[in-house]
Amino acid sequence: MRHGRRVNFIARRANVAGVLGVAAMIGLALLSAGCGRGTEEAASNSVGEAVLVSAETVGFERVTPKLSFSGSIEPYREASVGAVVGGQIDRIHVEVGERVGEGDLLVTMKDQQLTQAEVRYVVVKKDWERLGRLFEKGAVTEQAFDQADAGYHAAKAAYELILESTRIRAPFDGIVSAVYLEEGEVFVLMPGGLSSTPAIVELVQVDTVRVHIQIPERRLLDVAPGLETSITVDSYTDRKFRGTVRLVEPTLNPRTRTTTVEIVVPNGARSLRPGMYAHVEVELPSRELLLLTRNALIQRDGTSDYYAMVVEGDVAVRRTFELGDSYGESVEVLSGLAAGEHVVTAGRFKIEDGAKVRVRGGEEGN
Repeated sequence: MRHGRRVNFIARRANVAGVLGVAAMIGLALLSAGCGRGTEEAASNSVGEAVLVSAETVGFERVTPKLSFSGSIEPYREASVGAVVGGQIDRIHVEVGERVGEGDLLVTMKDQQLTQAEVRYVVVKKDWERLGRLFEKGAVTEQAFDQADAGYHAAKAAYELILESTRIRAPFDGIVSAVYLEEGEVFVLMPGGLSSTPAIVELVQVDTVRVHIQIPERRLLDVAPGLETSITVDSYTDRKFRGTVRLVEPTLNPRTRTTTVEIVVPNGARSLRPGMYAHVEVELPSRELLLLTRNALIQRDGTSDYYAMVVEGDVAVRRTFELGDSYGESVEVLSGLAAGEHVVTAGRFKIEDGAKVRVRGGEEGN
């Protein structure tokens, strides 16, 4: 009986051990399977899936660059008109705003001095003519005739000067922009030819007007006489006036490193008036430029620098470059990119340098 119980005990222990062994084997198998999945998952994460992006091909395009400036409308010509000598104003023949032609009479001065100068001129002229006839006959010396000749020319010049001063005429076609004195007032010339008043009449020519702009040194080679310009003013927001570059001054301001450019603008209807603020666009000759869409640009934090993600094979590479001027939704690339390269547009904020990408066509977004 004891022997039988011992055999049963040993059998039960063997059964328990067998069950434990099977359980252990199952546990190890499960553990191994779990470890295997973790390793595969880690390996999968290290490789990463390709990010779906859209890209644009960088290329050359023909554009007409435009440079923007500001300036003021100025008369094409202007003159402060006064008497050559001082005197009392007899009559002013024009009013502010009146159109005049070249040579039209603007102001008449009192002619007391003119009468005296005319009398002297007539007397001297008669004496000069008489001595001239006698000199031809040999009745007077050459010295005597030379003295008479000098006196005649001096009297003639004085008479013509006063005559010009008492009959003040328009030096060109234009519009009277100001009248500074009244009839009966005295126009006084100060020593040195300076007047106590700027002029009697101010005259401007505005059938053509001018605009002066300042261009920076780096644009000197771009702007030349003959270039077309487009001009707008705040008074006519829906109109554009055409102008032409007439002059580029040959020297620069040493303080601002700019030079002055003069633009002439036809103004037959006189819509443009001196003093108006002008917005000017200078149209440069068309050229081929390497352009990149703004949708590809990424700004470096805290700076004014930009970079883009360039697709090289199936990888996106971060690339910095130098930008030029803007043309609508595109910007000129000066260096750092080449024609034919592909730059990420949609999805550029989802990838890092070296990320694996897959390019799709015709889709936009960020």
